[in-house]
Amino acid sequence: AGSATSVHVMWNAVTSSTGVKAYQVFRGTEKVRDVPASEHMVDVTRLSPSTTYVFTVRALDTAGRLGPRSREVRATTPAAV
Repeated sequence: AGSATSVHVMWNAVTSSTGVKAYQVFRGTEKVRDVPASEHMVDVTRLSPSTTYVFTVRALDTAGRLGPRSREVRATTPAAV
């Protein structure tokens, strides 16, 4: 869901032996948002209408280590009206 220029990206919480500090949300290979560990959804904005995007998420633990990328999720923005 979203709009012609935004999508909602959601993920499940992960665990880390030192605790999760934040999540990093990527559009393709570009990091688009840092999200606090307490949140598991973000609106990604400034997208183009009628375009397919690929998103992944990585967890950052309190020791500064990045976890592996999540599976890829594709989202297509609708046409502008």
